[in-house]
Amino acid sequence: MVTFRHRDRMAIFTEILRTTRDSREGKKKTNIMQSVHLNHPQANKYLNLLLTKDLICLDSEDRYKPTKKGLELIKNLESLDLSVK
Repeated sequence: MVTFRHRDRMAIFTEILRTTRDSREGKKKTNIMQSVHLNHPQANKYLNLLLTKDLICLDSEDRYKPTKKGLELIKNLESLDLSVK
C-alpha cells in the first residue's frame, strides 16, 4: 500500500533545488515534475517563486539550474536537517 504525505513549501523547494543540483546540465520542467512529484500548476508555482527569489535560473535550453544563492540555501537546509536528527 502506498502512503502519501503532505509536504510543506520548504520541503518542496528543497527537493526542487536538490534535483536541479544533482544534474550537471540542469533539468527541464518535466523532469523536475517527475522527480519531485508535482503536477503542472504546482511546478509552475514553485519554479516561478524560486526564479523570482534568484534561487534557480533558466538557461537558453530551458533547463533549470540552481544559482549560487540556491546552492547555499540547500547547504544550509541540509546542515539544519542533520542537526535535528
